[in-house]
Amino acid sequence: MTDRPPLDELELSDTELLELVKNHGTDRRSVMKALGIGTALSLGVGTAAAKHDAPHPPHIDPHFGYSGTSDDEIPNRLEPDETVELHVDEDKIDDSNLPVLTVEFGAFHFAPVGLHVEPGAIVEFDFHTPEHTATAYHPGQERQQRVPDGVPAFSSTVNEHHGFWLYRFEKEGVYDLFCAPHEWGGMGMRIVVGDDPGDVVRAPGRPPLPMTATLLGTGFGGDIGHPDLEPQNIIDNGPISAHDLGIDLEVTITAPRPP
Repeated sequence: MTDRPPLDELELSDTELLELVKNHGTDRRSVMKALGIGTALSLGVGTAAAKHDAPHPPHIDPHFGYSGTSDDEIPNRLEPDETVELHVDEDKIDDSNLPVLTVEFGAFHFAPVGLHVEPGAIVEFDFHTPEHTATAYHPGQERQQRVPDGVPAFSSTVNEHHGFWLYRFEKEGVYDLFCAPHEWGGMGMRIVVGDDPGDVVRAPGRPPLPMTATLLGTGFGGDIGHPDLEPQNIIDNGPISAHDLGIDLEVTITAPRPP
């Protein structure tokens, strides 16, 4: 007599189990006969429920990525290939004349601002300071498309201090990203995926705000942004720091005085 595995080791999905019950009725003997099992096993709702309720392996969602509050929470199977840090440099923010606030370029920045990875690479976005996002320029965000065709409108949440967000860059091409709360202060970056990424996709839509456009360009009238962030330069020279770009800009904000 051939030994057969117990029912709960057959790895039946809920759909397969329901199909089996439908074809052979709810009689336990009929179901066991169809499975070729001669031993007494209990078949009931609990088996299907256990399959359904079992935790799924961690994965990176193409829209929402994978986030957590500490590096200790990163699953082994999602170990990142590269890390991008998100920072606020308070030395570049002058609030001595409030309600006038002066912000220099680089006060809010990704580190690096230019990065080259291979297709399929997992990038960890490490929130060294809070209240940032890593968001794709995409029509789904009502912005100019600056990711390869077919890539969804992905974005992190506004993550907390020391939190992380993972994203897997599957498709070869150029990806321009921004921080939603700090785009006005120049917080953008470019990730080049693969060795033959082609040109930056710039479909019609709302371009980067002026300070960030100094990095990434507007896409209008041949404006390509900073030459150091040309895709081939990023491929040839590796990670590029915002502090190495030599951009000398600042923005002044006047907050309304309280009544």
